[in-house]
Amino acid sequence: MTDRPRLSSPHDAGQATRIDLEAETDLSRCGALKDFWYVACLSTELTPRAPLSRTLFGTPLALFRDSSGKPAALFDRCLHRNARLSAGDTFDGKLGCPYHGWVYDEAGACVEIPSLGPSQRGALLSEDGHARAGLSLRPCDVGKVRTFPTLEQDGLVFVFMGDDVTKARQPPFRVPHWGDPEWTCYFMVTRFPNGVTNLVENFMDVPHTVFVHKGWFRNRKRTQVPATVERKQGSVLVTYEQENDQLTGAGFLLNPTGEPMVHTDHYFVPNVTRVDYLWGQRSGYVISSQVSPIGPLDSLVYTSISYRLPLDMPKNLVARGLRRFMKWYTTQVIGQDVDIMRVQNEGLTRAPGGLEFKSTEADLLHADIEAYRAWLRDGGLGEGPEDAKRRISFWI
Repeated sequence: MTDRPRLSSPHDAGQATRIDLEAETDLSRCGALKDFWYVACLSTELTPRAPLSRTLFGTPLALFRDSSGKPAALFDRCLHRNARLSAGDTFDGKLGCPYHGWVYDEAGACVEIPSLGPSQRGALLSEDGHARAGLSLRPCDVGKVRTFPTLEQDGLVFVFMGDDVTKARQPPFRVPHWGDPEWTCYFMVTRFPNGVTNLVENFMDVPHTVFVHKGWFRNRKRTQVPATVERKQGSVLVTYEQENDQLTGAGFLLNPTGEPMVHTDHYFVPNVTRVDYLWGQRSGYVISSQVSPIGPLDSLVYTSISYRLPLDMPKNLVARGLRRFMKWYTTQVIGQDVDIMRVQNEGLTRAPGGLEFKSTEADLLHADIEAYRAWLRDGGLGEGPEDAKRRISFWI
C-alpha cells in the first residue's frame, strides 16, 4: 500500500491527536470505529431485481433483498472462483454468481451449484474420492460467504461491520423530521474524495462558508460570532450566538420575514453531523450527513435535507412544489464542498512526509471531533474524552 499522510492536530488535553487516515478505514486497525451502523445505500436503490455493490472500510459488499424483502449483505466474493457476487443476479430472494451460477441465500450459504445437476451432489466420484481430491460433495459442504448484519429505517439501509452486532455502541442515527407531514425531506448521495474526519469537520465548519460558498450560502461580513462548544457523551454541540445572521440563496425562501435565526451544529460519533437553522416556531432547514468510509480518502455521504416554510397550507404543498429548486440549490452547494475536499486531498497526498493541523480558537469543535475519533480508533476503552463546555468566538 502506498504511503499516506498521518495527520496530527492539538486538542484541549494538551496532547497531539494523531489522525491516521489509513487506520480509520482498515477493519483490522480501526478499533471501535467499526462498532457502529453505517449507511450502505438508500432503500430505493436496493430493489429485488438486482444486487448492489458497495465498499465499507475497504471491504467489498454485495447487497440484495431476501425472499421477505429484507436487505442482506454478503462479502462480495464467490467461494468458487472468487468472482464478484454483486455482478450477478437475484431471484427468489437469493444471489447468483455471474461466473458459474453458484447460488447463495441471505445467510451466505451456498444452496445450489448448477454444474451438479438435479441431484446436487457429485455423481461418479465416491465420497472418499471427493475428500482425497479436496472436492466438495454437495453445496452445503463448500462453506459460507461471510455475512454482515443489516437494518433498514428512515429510507436507508445500514450495515454493521463490527465482529458482534450485539455490541453495537448505539442504534443507527434517525433522520430528522423523517415522515413528519409538516416537513419536506429528501436525500442526496455524494461521493467525496476525502476521509471521514476531514468531511465531518467540513460539514461542521462555519468560517469556510464565506469563502467556499460565497454568494450561495453566506457572504463575508467581517463580524464576530460568539459560540458555545459543548462536548458531551459522544457528541459535540455548537450553538452560535448571532440571531441576526442570515443565509443567502435559499435563505430568503425559508425566512422571508427576517425572523431571528437559531443556528446549531451537532456532531455524533463516529460519522454523523446535523446542522439546524431555525426561524421561530414555523420555519426551519436541517441538514444531516452520514459519512460511509470507502477508503482513506474516499467516502459516500448520505445527506438528508429537511425544510419547512412559514406557510399555512395543507401539508405544506408549496414546500413540496419547491423541492426541485431546493434539490438544484443543494446540489450546487454540496458540489462546492466536493471541490474543496478535493483540494484538501491534493494537499495531503502531494506533500512529502507527515503533516500536522495547526488550529486556532475557531477550531475547538474540530479538536473535540478529532479527540473522539482518535479515542474510538484506539479501541474506545474507558469513558473517553471528558465532558466540557467552553465559549469561543471567530470572525466571518
